[in-house]
Amino acid sequence: MLSDGGAYPADLVLIGVGVMPNSELASAAGLAVANGVVVDQQLRTEDENIYAIGDCADHPNPFAGGRVRIESVQNAIDQAKCVAAAIVGRAQSYQAAPWFWTDQFDMNLQMVGLSGGYDRIVTRGEPESRKFSVFYFKQGRLAAIDSVNRPGDHIVGRKLIANGTPVTPEQAADLSVD
Repeated sequence: MLSDGGAYPADLVLIGVGVMPNSELASAAGLAVANGVVVDQQLRTEDENIYAIGDCADHPNPFAGGRVRIESVQNAIDQAKCVAAAIVGRAQSYQAAPWFWTDQFDMNLQMVGLSGGYDRIVTRGEPESRKFSVFYFKQGRLAAIDSVNRPGDHIVGRKLIANGTPVTPEQAADLSVD
């Protein structure tokens, strides 16, 4: 039921709640702040001795096609590893494919990539069975996969998306294609 009295029948309602980055300290220190603390590909701020990671880090991301903040535990862990490598003299660009997961009652939801801006979706499996994946394509390229109780699709999808491996919508929909 909506506040205006309207209603939408649904079997499931998923609500995503974001966060506002706590970037006041960075701002007070004179660091650039936009949609969070602005960092480069190595997660450094304008001050080469200060890094930012996690929900507050506004970083360039090849999977987003621009700058983004990613609000997930896995992102913070991966970014921490990248910064630790830089601190010990093995700097590298942060380019991990974003992935997320959650268990909600009897459903395991796993997501890889970023689906914003998709122009085609393909479903693999049957939603009625509560075991399916949705493949998102942008300009013919696989950009993201949302999986419900299909962990195999997610695991393979992480490799496909991270490596930019070509996959056609027809292959994604065909259960006979491993």
